[in-house]
Amino acid sequence: MKKLIPIILASLLLVGCSQQKPQSHNSSSSTSSKPVKKNASPTAPKPDIHKKYPGLTLMTIPSQFRGTWYRSDPFSKNARKLVITDHLVNNSVLYKKTGKFKLDHNSAKQNKEYAGDISLGRVMQKNGQTWLRVRDILGSVDLIYITGNFKGHECLYLAYSSGDIHSAIFKDAKTALKYRKYDFSKVN
Repeated sequence: MKKLIPIILASLLLVGCSQQKPQSHNSSSSTSSKPVKKNASPTAPKPDIHKKYPGLTLMTIPSQFRGTWYRSDPFSKNARKLVITDHLVNNSVLYKKTGKFKLDHNSAKQNKEYAGDISLGRVMQKNGQTWLRVRDILGSVDLIYITGNFKGHECLYLAYSSGDIHSAIFKDAKTALKYRKYDFSKVN
């Protein structure tokens, strides 16, 4: 009898489990009439350009940088979009420093105080070009957008903190794809 009870319990569990319908996220095997959306994500909150931070003021991005830009890389078959508006770079609000204080990414207090999708920006003139330096508020590496013209196409060259150009973004997605394999490090 002691051997029979575990066998009965195990068979009940197997029967109970086998009668459950498997749940699948694949719309082809689901009996539901609603299609399953792939890559569905909740709507991201809009950036608050009116929020005040100590030592920072909202920065207005120069007009030559504004617009929808496209870039690609040698392994992509699609161009990625970059949108720059009056105060935003891809939904990150751009501020400039007004006070003399040091931002420290190791500071728990500053990580709370400057939380959110915000960046620091600075405009410079260098070698006859306008540079827009952007970095995460508590980051240490600048991404530099440099105004330019590549083979007759208006572009923004991309560089890191050192100023060495590594890529370009264009106003047209087709142009970005056309030059996706070009070695922009040769551009000076």
